[in-house]
Amino acid sequence: MAQKDSTMSIKKVLITGAGGLMGGYVIDKLIGHYDLHGIDILPDKKGLPHTQDTILNYEAVQAACEGMDAVVQIAAVPNIWSGSHEEIIHTNVTGTWNVLKAAEEAGVKRVIVTSSDSVIGYTVLSGSMIPPDYLPIDETHICRPTDPYALSKKLCEELTKSFVDRASFEAVIMRPVFVLYPDLEPEVVARAADPEGYSGPVCGGHKPPGGGAMWHYIDPRDLAAAYKNALDLENPGLGPYFLSGPNTLAPDHTLNRLSKMSDKKVEIKAPMIYKKNPFAPLYDLSFSEINLNFRAHYDLREKLSLYDGT
Repeated sequence: MAQKDSTMSIKKVLITGAGGLMGGYVIDKLIGHYDLHGIDILPDKKGLPHTQDTILNYEAVQAACEGMDAVVQIAAVPNIWSGSHEEIIHTNVTGTWNVLKAAEEAGVKRVIVTSSDSVIGYTVLSGSMIPPDYLPIDETHICRPTDPYALSKKLCEELTKSFVDRASFEAVIMRPVFVLYPDLEPEVVARAADPEGYSGPVCGGHKPPGGGAMWHYIDPRDLAAAYKNALDLENPGLGPYFLSGPNTLAPDHTLNRLSKMSDKKVEIKAPMIYKKNPFAPLYDLSFSEINLNFRAHYDLREKLSLYDGT
């Protein structure tokens, strides 16, 4: 297990998207360990030094990055349904460019960039989904994003790599699946009770549950722990790291579901994974476990007793 670096002293950390849902979980996980600062178009909710502004305002981002040792870049249009195609591309790509450029100018040591599993091209049911070439999908699998959100995240990854290539700072690319917040858990139960007929939200959730074709998920507490590891470790590496719960929330086994949804013959490189855990995610999580010391703790399929415990 990698240990915290004594030469790269990370003390002051800027959280972009600090006023949002995921930003709040990350702050709760990091508080007491780092000197935290925030920037977001939303107001501060945690009592931190905070810049209330958009990451599209370069001057505001530049000022917020001054004196920081690390930046956790979370701020974004969070999915394909939260803005027009133009807004998604502009906010996510230009905003991330602003953060990376400002971090470089400020001498930031490490930037953690939030991408998405959607970059693979097999997450949005209403889009043109391209099945994977093999399972489990690892960090070397080709990316074929087909919707504006996925494309924006792939472009953000490429931006990040360009700054790393010119030795501006260390970076860590995170590819979380759908983040399942507590208010969406009743929606997940309702969807499981009627997988074909569910049209939510119907149980008070702020939106229907997502997770793409396979109903992937990650608990926000697990995702926050992964961000902390990316800051704590001496050499977490660039990634990209798929971050997911230990299983899907779909009613059928992963391989069966994939075969029903696509005629493409997909090579199964590690059949024992799906024999041992028939509901295992599409993604190879071993890279994150080995290099980021991350394994999801929260099993929401078990917690919510979906499908009579299957």
